[in-house]
Amino acid sequence: MNPLERLLELQSHDTRIAQLEHRHAQLPEREELNELEHRAGELDGRIETARAQHSELARLQRRYDDDLSAVVAKRDRERTLLYSGEVTAIRELQGLEEEVAALGRRQRVVEDKLLEVMEELESADTDLADLVGSREDLETLMTATTERLTIAAAEIDGECERVRGERAAVAEEVAPDLLARYELLRTQIGGVAVARLEATSCMGCYLTLPLMEVDRLRKLPEVGEAPAGEVDRGSATCPSCARILVI
Repeated sequence: MNPLERLLELQSHDTRIAQLEHRHAQLPEREELNELEHRAGELDGRIETARAQHSELARLQRRYDDDLSAVVAKRDRERTLLYSGEVTAIRELQGLEEEVAALGRRQRVVEDKLLEVMEELESADTDLADLVGSREDLETLMTATTERLTIAAAEIDGECERVRGERAAVAEEVAPDLLARYELLRTQIGGVAVARLEATSCMGCYLTLPLMEVDRLRKLPEVGEAPAGEVDRGSATCPSCARILVI
C-alpha cells in the first residue's frame, strides 16, 4: 500500500482516539457528578452553620435551665424563711416578701426565655435533621452516579485502547522519517496533519490549488521511487495549511 495512504489510515485512528478522549471528558455522568459535588459542598456549609446554631441554642438552654434552678432554689429558701417564724421584725419580713416577689418575677422571665429557646431548639433540630437527610440522599445519588461514570468511562477506555493498538500496528508500517514529519505536523496544526488532494482541492483546508502546482505534484514520483537527490510525493504539502498531501 502507498505509504501516504497508510498516513491517512493513521490519521483516521488518531481522529477516532481524539473523539473518544473528548467523549470521555464530556461524559454527562461527569457533569452530573460535578453538579452533585457542588450541591454537596453547599449543603455541607449549611449543615455546619446549622450545627453551630444548634450548639448555641443548646448552650442557651443549659444556661437558662441553670438560671431557673438557681432562682427557684433561692425563692424557695426565702419563702421558707419568710413563713418559718424565725423572722419577726416587720422590716425584715417586708424585705423577705419583696425578695420572694422579685424572685417570682425573675422566675417568670427566665421561664419565658427558656420556653422561647426550647421552641427555637426544636425548630433547629428539625432543620438540621432535614439538612442531614438531604446530604445523605445526595451521597447516595453521588455514589450511583460515580458507578455509572466508572462504567461509561471504562467502556470508552476499552475502545480507546483497541484503537490505539490498531494505530500502533499501522504506525509500524510507516517510514520513520515520514512518521516523524506527521507527528510534528499534528502538534503544529491542530491534530490533522495529512489530507487527500481531490481534483485541485486540499481536503484539509479546502483551498483550491493552482493548476500548475497540482500538475507538478501529480508528476512527482511515488514515495521511495525518486532518483537520488530528487523529491517524491512524500514531500507534497498544501501551500495553505502545510498538511501532507496524499495524491
